[in-house]
Amino acid sequence: MNKGEFIRKLRKSGTSLAINLPPEIIELMKLKKDDILKIRIEKI
Repeated sequence: MNKGEFIRKLRKSGTSLAINLPPEIIELMKLKKDDILKIRIEKI
């Protein structure tokens, strides 16, 4: 996996599905509120 890759399970959030970003990824990539991310979704 690359530095920004991780495996997570989808969860229900209201009428949507969501994932949580691990704190390690947030720190490593210096993410903050309102950052725009490119996300690749792949079912495994």
